[in-house]
Amino acid sequence: MKTPVRGYAARRRWLGLNPTVVIVIALIAIGSALWATGVVDPVGPFRQKRPSTHGLVAVPVSAVNIPAFTKITRDHLWNPKSGSFALIYLRPEQVSGDVVRNMAAIIGRVVDHDKPANYAFTEADFLAQGTRPGLVAGIPAGKRAMRVPVEKAPGLIGLQPGDRFDLVSALPIDANANQSLAGAGIYGKQLDLQARMTNWQKQATVRVIVQNGSIVEPMMTRQVPVANNTLTSGLVVRTKPVQEVVIAVSPGEVAHMAEALAVNAEISCVPRSGRPDDPRDSITPESYPWSPYGGSVQRPPSAPKADEVTGSTPAVPGAATFGAGFTPVETISGTKREIIATPVKK
Repeated sequence: MKTPVRGYAARRRWLGLNPTVVIVIALIAIGSALWATGVVDPVGPFRQKRPSTHGLVAVPVSAVNIPAFTKITRDHLWNPKSGSFALIYLRPEQVSGDVVRNMAAIIGRVVDHDKPANYAFTEADFLAQGTRPGLVAGIPAGKRAMRVPVEKAPGLIGLQPGDRFDLVSALPIDANANQSLAGAGIYGKQLDLQARMTNWQKQATVRVIVQNGSIVEPMMTRQVPVANNTLTSGLVVRTKPVQEVVIAVSPGEVAHMAEALAVNAEISCVPRSGRPDDPRDSITPESYPWSPYGGSVQRPPSAPKADEVTGSTPAVPGAATFGAGFTPVETISGTKREIIATPVKK
């Protein structure tokens, strides 16, 4: 049985180690001490060095995607991955004069369109100073905004914010095609024939309810709460998706738009040109039905006249044939009552 080595014999064996092992251990201990104190950095040569920014201009950029009509805050410019503000460094000749370099001039402003990440800011990206954020920021000054269901005006689908358009409503005339219109009198047959020649029974009132409107928000789906009373559960509130478009119209067109929606008129969207040379003051003319008794175009006082739009005299259906309008006159002969068309000089 081997006797364990203790005391002086054990110390002699330790001192008898290989000198090379002792030197390696000593060097490791010294290197660790120097690395811990920062005197030497053995991994420094392998680290990726940051490029020098000497002589470059720091330009703040968006750190995240910023939706339109949003008020910019510090969080929109802070990059959490790098732990610093999002900046790009450019040579002085690469920075145009309209680029905003001061971060204080960016925070608090409202952007007028969607701003992608990692893009510099210019003054064209912002709305005027003092603009409130949100939906109201996209309404042009002097205009009013309305939410229009896309099923009421399907032509609005596909238009983008800022696109301009006209809205035209058409409401067919509810007339009985089998009923004689003229009545009795010597002019009855002539008036009835003229009404049929002009296809009076199939006319429609066509009104331009919006001139030069614009898109504030394109088609979006919104959840609308719907409340129902049930016998078992009482009041139950659910939601249903509604697709809407927010448009900007003139104040005087709000009532006309609401009227067209209320009577379920057929609303057609007529997009305008997006080219810069398109005249903004051009007007889309209206069309009103021809009256078989009056023989003239009936316009409300606020409607634009055709000659104001095209510079020509509007055609009056029936005026060239009769030379005068007709008015209905009721006659009573004993127990017989008749409507007689009587010409009226103009």
